[in-house]
Amino acid sequence: MIEEKTKIIPIQLPVIDYSLCTQCKICIEVCPSVVISDPVSFTCGKCVKYCITMEVPCSPDQFVFNYEVCDSCGICIEHCPTKAMYWHKVAQK
Repeated sequence: MIEEKTKIIPIQLPVIDYSLCTQCKICIEVCPSVVISDPVSFTCGKCVKYCITMEVPCSPDQFVFNYEVCDSCGICIEHCPTKAMYWHKVAQK
């Protein structure tokens, strides 16, 4: 018999208040499901090649969340030294 996996929809998800975040990346390091990742800008090569003044920042200032794999364990929130992470309630369908 094949067991069918059902997706559990969380009632809350972790989010970041970027006014408090120091981008220490502890949340990325402690996440067991690899939900949070450092932002990557694929346009930096163009900036370096074409931008003479280098006034344009190459990396975004926000982390990327893959909520499809987040199980709402809260480890990232527990370990945030600046308390920049908090729970956001998800609207249920």
